[in-house]
Parts: sequence; C-alpha cells; structure tokens
Amino acid sequence: MKTFRHVTLALALVPVVVAAGLAQNVNYAGTSVANFLKVSPVARNTAMGEAPMAGGSGAAGTMYNPAAIAAGTQGSVTFATMRWLVDTRITYIAASYPMPGIGTFGVDIDYFGSGEMEETTLGDQDGTGRFFSASDLMLGGTYAANLTDRFAVGLKLKYVHENLSAASASAFAFDLGSTFRTSFLHEMVLSATLANFGSKMKFTGRDLEVIYEVPGSPSGKEVPAVLKTESWDLPLLFRFGAETDLLRWDRMRLHLAYSILDSRDHVTRQHLGAEYSYNDFVFLRGGYRFGWDEASWSAGFGLNLRVPNMGRMMFDYAVADWGIFDLVHQFTVGFRF
Repeated sequence: MKTFRHVTLALALVPVVVAAGLAQNVNYAGTSVANFLKVSPVARNTAMGEAPMAGGSGAAGTMYNPAAIAAGTQGSVTFATMRWLVDTRITYIAASYPMPGIGTFGVDIDYFGSGEMEETTLGDQDGTGRFFSASDLMLGGTYAANLTDRFAVGLKLKYVHENLSAASASAFAFDLGSTFRTSFLHEMVLSATLANFGSKMKFTGRDLEVIYEVPGSPSGKEVPAVLKTESWDLPLLFRFGAETDLLRWDRMRLHLAYSILDSRDHVTRQHLGAEYSYNDFVFLRGGYRFGWDEASWSAGFGLNLRVPNMGRMMFDYAVADWGIFDLVHQFTVGFRF
C-alpha cells in the first residue's frame, strides 16, 4: 500500500506538466466528445459558480477532484438530478468510504439522457414517425489518501460510453487530483486536477451501415457499405483552485472559493463562489462564471439535518442562469454515516 501511495503521488504531479501543454495556442473548439463530463451535476458546486474543488459535498468530491474525498472521516452517499438544457436530464450518484490506514475509496455514476426525439430527414422535415434517443454514461472508481496531515492525492479511473440511436462509442480515462491545506488564511486549501486523460472515442454501429450506389455502374449497382468515422478526444480539463473561510464568527462562517479551468477545446474560464452558513445547519450560496458564452450567475441554499440512528442528511438546491436557455434547477441529497 505504501508503494501504491508513492505511485499515486507521482501521478498527481502530472496535472502541473499537462497544464503547460494545454496552454499552447491551438484552437481545438468543437473537437471533443462526451461533453456531458463538463457539466456540474451537484447543486452545491453549481450554486457557488462551479468554483469549489476541495470537497464539501462528501462523495460527490470525486466529480471535481478525486483527492477531495480523502478529507472525509465518514461514509458518504450522494444523489443528484437536474433537468438539463433542451429537456435533457442528468443524474449523478456517488458513494465513498474511508478505511483507516489505507485510504478512502469511492464510486460514482454520471448519466445523461436526451429522452425520445422524432427523426427528421431532408425529405421528411416534419418527422418520419420514428423516434430515437441519445445517452451518455460515466462509471468511475476512486482511491484517495492523505500522504501527510496537509497533503492528499487521488486517482479516479473511469469508463465513458456514448450512444446515439444505433451508434455508440466507448473510452477509458483517468482523473488525477491533489489538495494542500496551508497554515495561513484560515487553512486555505489549494487544489489541482487533471480530468479525462485517456483513450479516444470512435463511433460504430448499425446506423453507420449504408447502401452505396457504385458510380458509373450502368445498372445502378448497389452494394452494402459502412461509413468510416474519425476518432475524437475526451474533453481534457485542467483545474486549479483555492478556497477558505474568509470570515468566522461564533456560529457563522463565510466561505470563498475561486478556480480557473483550462481546456483543450475552449478558452480559459474562471469561477468565483461564496457560501454563508449558520451553525453548520443552513447554507446560502452564490457564484459567477467568467468566460462562458451563456452561463453567468448561480445561487442556491442547503440544509444539514441530523437523522436519528442514521447520521446526517444534506439537501442542496441550485439555480443557474444559462442566457438564451431556461434557468436550470438542480437538487442534491446526501447522507453521511
């Protein structure tokens, strides 16, 4: 186990190296698949402008920084759902459990579904009467460990699958993350994460099978053929962030978070969020996303409730502005035991 922790530590340094590669002046806009991996499914994170990286959402920390779950001392389960843009839906489930002397293990599932859509063609632009759907799935397994009392690292392995009608593609990838708790500014936490580093995705399936008319054939000969598709990268993301309690009173706390996101397929984005809490019971949150085309402000609240014989239950709500699209509402329920 000690050797495994050393390997994890070495891998955790990769985000710093890869960040330099992402900084090169090349435009890769529109060249990534599985873009549902960019969407924040957890209400607390969204309400704070997608700025937090160091935890605070229990098992859901695996979504934003695999090292974050190392800070937990209890088992945790998170369920989140939201109606996403244009009547699609995203559902997220995560669980984590610490094992003293070994580390913290986590699993999570992220699912995107389009619902049924009516097929249209050039000849039937009002619909053919046939329906199809699209879906995305991510299955992840995470290991995180505290290497010192201040420094934690995490590694997440994931399987990604996309399906569009009768065509599909799959890939394997991993996320690397680290957190460092400083000794100043109320123990400010610094975080770094590299996400979605892995294989490419190439679509195959029955929908790519066509009938091809041989050019120049006097009898209009037709032969079966398969359309050739390109391989596409996952959305490689590098995040760096800092968060701390800016102010602390008797039972009140004001928590601030800031993060910067660099991606291979869009401009650098910045996120700023705040959370006010009273007696660790009620939470008010707000945030702003900079550098996005449509997304801007977000807000929400949370409740931390004690459940007899079960531990704690957290309920979080968020609303986010998406410009020309409707407001997006998110709900998350979590348990710590």
